[in-house]
Amino acid sequence: METGILFYKKNIILAAFIYFFISGLLLYHYGIQLGGEAEKYIDNANRILRQDELRNGFFGIFYVAYSLLVALCIKLSVQLVFVAIVQIIFSFIAAVLLYRLLVNVLGNRRVAFLFFIAYLLCYPIQKWNFFLYSESMHTSCLVIGIYLFDKLRRERKYTLLAAFGTMMLLILFSRPVGLLFLFSVAAVMLTWLYGHKKRSLFYLFLGLSIVAIVVIANSPVTAFINPDSLKRMEVICQVPGESTDTTYQEFNRVGLTKVFNVIKDDIGIGNFLMNGFKKLGCFFGMYRSYYSWQNNLLLLCYTLFYPFVLIGIFSRQDSRFKYVKRLSILYLCLTSVAIFFTCDDWSNRFISPAFPFILILAAAGFLRIYHWLKPVTNTANQA
Repeated sequence: METGILFYKKNIILAAFIYFFISGLLLYHYGIQLGGEAEKYIDNANRILRQDELRNGFFGIFYVAYSLLVALCIKLSVQLVFVAIVQIIFSFIAAVLLYRLLVNVLGNRRVAFLFFIAYLLCYPIQKWNFFLYSESMHTSCLVIGIYLFDKLRRERKYTLLAAFGTMMLLILFSRPVGLLFLFSVAAVMLTWLYGHKKRSLFYLFLGLSIVAIVVIANSPVTAFINPDSLKRMEVICQVPGESTDTTYQEFNRVGLTKVFNVIKDDIGIGNFLMNGFKKLGCFFGMYRSYYSWQNNLLLLCYTLFYPFVLIGIFSRQDSRFKYVKRLSILYLCLTSVAIFFTCDDWSNRFISPAFPFILILAAAGFLRIYHWLKPVTNTANQA
């Protein structure tokens, strides 16, 4: 047993050497990309240093953790390539913790190591290490958050609670979709409290969750759902799906009532659902007509995880995996619902936070197939 553990430790060290070496070469050759979305973070970082209001006001809060990192570099007169170095290191730490999580909940080091490597090779995740975009930081925080969630559920230490609380803040304030992780964690906690017959805590937590949902639904957060985008039948953000005279405002702050009115009166529920499924295909399929065929082929390779995800969802696993499985399914379901009301990014950025959950469920599905095939292999060897 000890020899096996040592084997995986050596392989993780070897993977670390290769990963950092290749990442270093890429960073040296290309540097960190500072165009597009990066301008928003640089602007907000300078606003923080000047103690000005954040760009887009209230909405800038949901990126403030990342803006603070950029502001720190500017304040210390450190080149922004340092952010990429931090992202690369942080991403590798997340991969190691994903490995440890899978060992804990699936109990198979081979499968855990295979998906540790899959995470390091996952282009939809690793690509953003080299951009001054918040996807890399947010995705790494999500993986660390999942690991701490599972560890806290099993060990319940104050130090773990403090670490998980800190990570939740980073998740919530590095990207707006951090709210989806918060909702997923809350829902899983409710099932845990109910399953363990902690009825008083269950009803208290349920009441607080309902209040939080009502508050959020009536807050400016809902302006992330843009009725202009829905009315223009956008699949890719700011690219109209059909001819319309509707003007586009990034944040028009009109709330959910306007959104539902647009769905009901302007585009119709049928068109809304049809366009929503187009968005789902665009989001999870990742194909773009303006990509090269090589790039689309590379992205197509990552859709091979999806059959394993379905097997992971619908097959029975060890009880240790139950709550991580629920968390992953809930997050992907909430993400899918959110896609119907929003739009997809032209460069596939938005799928990055979903991929750790895809890999976790795929690992469970792969392990199930491994167990199905093992008796067949043993029978063949005996023959």
